[in-house]
Formats: sequence, C-alpha cells, structure tokens
Amino acid sequence: MLLNLLIIAAVLHARGMDRAPAFDDDEGTYMAQAWAVQTRHALTHYTYWYDHPPLGWLLLAAWTWTTGAFSRASSAVAAGREAMLVVHLASCGLLFALARRLDLRRGFAGLAVLLFTLSPLALFYQRLVYLDNLATPFVLGAFVLALSPRQRLSAYAASGACFAAAVLIKETSVLLLPALCWQVAVTTDIRTRRYCYALFLVMFVLIGALYPMYALLKNELLPGASHVSLVGGILFQLVERKGSGSLFTPGSIARGVVHGWWALDPWLLVAGVLLPPLAFAQRRLRPLALVLALQILMPLRGGYLPVPYVIGLLPFTAVLAAGVGDGLWGSARSRRRTDAAGAQPRLGRAHSRTSRPERWLRRTTAVVAVALFIGSAVPSWWEKDRVLMTDDQAAPMRQAEAWMRAHAPRDAWLLVDDAMWVDLVRAGFSPRRTVWFYKLDLDPGIRPPLGWRSIRYVVVTQVMRNGLADLPSVRAAHNNSTLVTSFGEGTQRVEIRIAR
Repeated sequence: MLLNLLIIAAVLHARGMDRAPAFDDDEGTYMAQAWAVQTRHALTHYTYWYDHPPLGWLLLAAWTWTTGAFSRASSAVAAGREAMLVVHLASCGLLFALARRLDLRRGFAGLAVLLFTLSPLALFYQRLVYLDNLATPFVLGAFVLALSPRQRLSAYAASGACFAAAVLIKETSVLLLPALCWQVAVTTDIRTRRYCYALFLVMFVLIGALYPMYALLKNELLPGASHVSLVGGILFQLVERKGSGSLFTPGSIARGVVHGWWALDPWLLVAGVLLPPLAFAQRRLRPLALVLALQILMPLRGGYLPVPYVIGLLPFTAVLAAGVGDGLWGSARSRRRTDAAGAQPRLGRAHSRTSRPERWLRRTTAVVAVALFIGSAVPSWWEKDRVLMTDDQAAPMRQAEAWMRAHAPRDAWLLVDDAMWVDLVRAGFSPRRTVWFYKLDLDPGIRPPLGWRSIRYVVVTQVMRNGLADLPSVRAAHNNSTLVTSFGEGTQRVEIRIAR
C-alpha cells in the first residue's frame, strides 16, 4: 500500500513541478544561499543576519552538490524543487508510519497520505522550495519516534534530535514542543519515563544549542554597533517586523494570505479548524490534536503571518481526519495494556462492546462523510491539480532570464528578483553587480558607486512591485527607468526596464 501511495505522490508532484507554481523570491533566496554554501563556503550570498537558522539550505547544498543539480536542472529553483519532491516522499512515508503507530487501520493510514498529497493546497505549497517543507519530515519523524512501540531510550533520544533539526531548519517548529512532550508522556513506560524525558530534552537542547554557539563564537550573539546578531534577528522576527494585521480585518495582509489558501482548497482548511475538538475525544489523537490547535490559534494573535505557514498544518490535518474516521469506523476508545509492574497504558484501537446498531450508526456516519467529501471536494481538487500539472506559470521568469542573457552586458549593474539571481550569475553576470533588490536598501554591504543611479537594468516581478513603497532606493531605480519589454500577465508579469 505504501509503495502505491508513494508512486501516486511521485507522479503527481513531479509532473510539471518546474513549471508551476511560478517561481517565488523566497525559493531563489534559499537556492542562492545553498549556492553560496557549495561554491563560496559561506552561509549566504550576502550578509547573514540570522533571519533563519541555516540547516535548511545546508541540506539543500548537500543535495545540489551530491546530485550536480545546479549543472543539470533547468534553473536553480528547479534544482530545489527536485529536492522538495524527495522531501515530500519522505514525509508521505513518515505520515503513514505515524498513522500506523497511532493504530489506525491501513486503509485510514493510506487516506491520510492521500489527503496530504492530493489536496491542491498541498500540491501548490509542497512543490515550493520553502524551509517549512524541509522541516516537515523532521517534525513527523520526531512524533513517529516518540510513539516507539518498544519504548526504547534510544528512540526518545532520536526524537529529541529530530525535533532539534526541525527547529534548526524552521524556528517556528518550536511551537509544537508542548505537544511533542505530551506525546512522549503518554507513550513512555512509567518506570523509565524520567530517563526518556531526560534523553529527549538533552538531545534537543544540545543540538539546538549549536545555533547560538555558532553566533557566540563569531561574536554575533548580542547586538552591536558594527555587526549583525542572533538576538537582533530574533527581536526583528518577534517585535520589530511589520505585522500582517488581523484575520478579521477586511483588506489586511493576513486576510489576504488566508484568502489565498482558501482559493486553493477550502475543504482542508475547514477540516483543520473542525478536527481538533473531535480528535480530543480520542485519547490516542490528543497530542496531535494539540499540535493542530496550536497552529490554528497562533495566527489569531495577530503579528506576522508568513505565506508558507499553512504547510505545517497539512500533515496533522490529514492524519487527524483519518484518525477521526478510523474512530467512527471502529471504536473511539483506547485499548489499555498494562503489565504486572504497572506500565503506562499503550495507545491503540480496541473492539469495544458496542451494540450492533451503534456500530452501524458509526460506520454509516463515516461513509456519509466520505461520500459528501468526494462529491464536493474531489471535482475541485481534480481541476486545480490538473492546472498545476499542465500550466507553465514559470514561463515569464524564464523568458526574462533568456532576454537578459541575450541583451544585457555581463558587467552591468542589475536589480533583480532572487529567483533568477543564481541563474544570471551562472550565466556570467557579476555576483557583486547582480543585486537582489531587497539588499539595495537593507544590506550595508551593498554600496554601488553611485547608489541607485548605478543600476542599469531593473527586472521587475510582483514581489518587487509589492515592496516599492518600503524600499526608497529600489523605488527610485524603478521610477527612473524605461520599460523595454515584458513577459506574462497579471501577478506573473515580469518587466525589464533600462535606466534613462
């Protein structure tokens, strides 16, 4: 069953993955950082200011180096999306293992994987080179190990190590620590629980401490007048970063982000909101229900809401949907197995002494729910998945890169989206003069001799258009340039402008 599921996931996610969705600036940033690791032995292609821990793009660099992806793939972002395919298949396998260790029937474990891989929301975001995707298999691995049926100390130590790796890839993973600790508590043997917790926490803390230790050794732990710092990066993310507004405020950024998720798949989003109360009714699902509840509540507090935040909700929504269905189909109660020494009860499914009418009602409810879902969601999923597998949304970016390679001098100062930075540098353009547009205003290390007036070519994408109001130098370079050609339409439109 798992092999068949992986084949379905591989075909669905591989077909057209280098054409849709359109290339994103963040994808280019992570691939440029991986390129810097591989070619320059540096953490980034610009100043590293501790915006994210670096393990994610270190893993990307390991992929590109061992597979020769930069030389083989059609673009740097396409090379990264190959890695995302491998990551997704690993996540599918771990999700199946997690469902089975929660004692879900094989059919419902397979349903969890299908929900996780077939949803247009999943297909869209899981293809993108985002740190959240790289962190997902490590988060799932931590929960799989915490549910070790043999309850070995090594499993809990490995769980702590996996979760530390997830945090060193995407720092927001630490929000799930309370739920993982709860999972460890309900699955450990009472006789060895203190040792399991000790090993779990020691491995998590020791590996997680490598990040602040790196900053300390570079004298970049605390803020200073002439250097970046880890504490400064954390303060920016938590306090200084411009918020996205309230989900309940029309026109807010947060509302727009959620609207984008909703447009792709409202069904899985609604399920994610409704499932935690239902899952809390089953003892075996409660820690994972807490995971999903925490992830749903966090955007309600206000603050900054990143677009890829939804990636973390997808696996737990899928497994809880399957778990609730499994509980309806069979028993909603847990099996308690204790030994003579009073070991902690294990989680499982029991054949409870329910009456035949009650079992019939449960199974009828499950069948009706599945039928309603298939009738309402699947047609929309089919059409949106087909579009993602067949449309070429990245064509404008590729055409703009081709125009630049054909017409722009290699020594010209360029202002570009990071999604094409590596490709232009590999085509012979100067790394110093090919400027990721954010850095013209935000990185003190980027100082063209005449400021924005040195910029000869401006390649304008939607993300640059969105940032013009907050980036005065970029805005000046844009406003003092003339449109030469453009490719694509709407949000995918890419313009090439030359200074007047």
